[in-house]
Amino acid sequence: MAETNFDEEMKNVLEKLSEKELRMTPQRILISKTILSMVKNHSSLKEIYDETQKVLPRVGMSTVYNTIKMLEALKIIDTFDVDGKMRIDQTFPHINIYCRNEDKIIDLDENAMEEITKILAKYGVNMNIKKILIDGKCIDS
Repeated sequence: MAETNFDEEMKNVLEKLSEKELRMTPQRILISKTILSMVKNHSSLKEIYDETQKVLPRVGMSTVYNTIKMLEALKIIDTFDVDGKMRIDQTFPHINIYCRNEDKIIDLDENAMEEITKILAKYGVNMNIKKILIDGKCIDS
């Protein structure tokens, strides 16, 4: 969701659900809205579940997980694991820095990805890099 707004993304979700002939239940729509509102924060499954509980107290963890995986299959979001926790992510190519000491993930701007691609090209590595995850301790982040 780099430059698009929330309403456009939600419309995109509804269109893709319809294209794939997946049911657009109120529960699925509310969970999708929660996920989309939290994607820039690289929220974990547990964080999304906790937030979803505020609106849908009877929803199960598996329903939230399945909705995340559905949105990932529709290429609306990406996921990755850090320390055994599934995190949601935006789909555009970028670098994630996991600040282990703060349990926080920071996105580097797209210029950093371009620089790394140029450096790799100097070594004869020519590839389409989708994501890079840097895991470390951040100082004064």
